[in-house]
Amino acid sequence: MDAMIIIIDNGSQYTHLIKRNCRDLGYEAEIFYAKAPYELFEEQMRVGISRLILSGGPKSVYEEEPNLGTLICEKIKNDEIRLPLLGVCYGHQMIGHVWGGKVAKGKSAEYGVGEIEVDEEDALFAGLPKKFRAWVSHYDEVKKLPKEFVRLAHSETCDIEAMRHLELPIFSTQFHPEVWHTEHGEEMLKNFLEVNAKGL
Repeated sequence: MDAMIIIIDNGSQYTHLIKRNCRDLGYEAEIFYAKAPYELFEEQMRVGISRLILSGGPKSVYEEEPNLGTLICEKIKNDEIRLPLLGVCYGHQMIGHVWGGKVAKGKSAEYGVGEIEVDEEDALFAGLPKKFRAWVSHYDEVKKLPKEFVRLAHSETCDIEAMRHLELPIFSTQFHPEVWHTEHGEEMLKNFLEVNAKGL
């Protein structure tokens, strides 16, 4: 059996779209709810996990109790797990928070389409235009990068629309690549799904 992509559902209305995009691209994916016990994740680890995706969600990282996604991030940070990781919206903020960045309220809490400008192409934006439109929400956002991360993209309303770890295959976006409103979103997900465990 091929290793599975595990999507941690933090309560986003778009989580199922991440799974559908993965399957459309030829990758098997399963959704684990954020409140699921870690033992369930350990069981899947024994079968095989190829990479992890943290979905968006309606809460703040400062309001939400530690959950499966938080624990997994902590284990990756402590080098107990080594898997490619992608955080989307709330998942992006969770990564920023766990790795020591600053998360705070954005200028606008509303969902909408905004223009994203790529600063560093890296693996995530390989082969994509330097500017594209994306579906975003800035209720909360990463205001200060964690020390081990570099900014990949920004917008007029958000300084850190995307980032990645300097050494590990960890990527995250404030915007939602899984929805049709985001230009080249499927290509971004494909780029992430083709990243190997060394981040190449």
